Amino acid sequence: MSVIMPGSYDPVTVGHLDMIRRVAEVEDEVYVVVFVNENKKCMFSLSDRVNMLLIATEGLDNVLVSFSVGRVVDYMREHGISTIVKGYRNDADLLWEREQAEYNMKHGGYETRLILSDERYGSVSSTEVRHRIESGEDFSELVPGGVMEYISSLDEK
Repeated sequence: MSVIMPGSYDPVTVGHLDMIRRVAEVEDEVYVVVFVNENKKCMFSLSDRVNMLLIATEGLDNVLVSFSVGRVVDYMREHGISTIVKGYRNDADLLWEREQAEYNMKHGGYETRLILSDERYGSVSSTEVRHRIESGEDFSELVPGGVMEYISSLDEK
């Protein structure tokens, strides 16, 4: 079975990677797709976000990294994907993801599986990573090692 893990991944975190690995252990194919949200201002370009995901998921042979500017349900239909998988860290995340799951069921007939994040990553978020980058704080424990190197190389350019 093929599943999709959509997100902005701005940037990918150790929490994202943990969830991707957990899903990849039980699914045949996992599409990790960066979606462009016109209402969201991202710190990293689309190509940088895709590159960081490729680095983070290296060695996970059943994980396919891609991007889309369309809707999740349209991408699923085009690629024969049956289920959306999303992680949540807390009650606020769960409420948001449930609303999205209801939308995707209503507008595409697609089921969403919600998975609780590992408690070690309960406070890890892309927002926190971006905040630390902007304030010059260390964020190395929040992103996979190769991603940390990638972000550092962007600073050098």
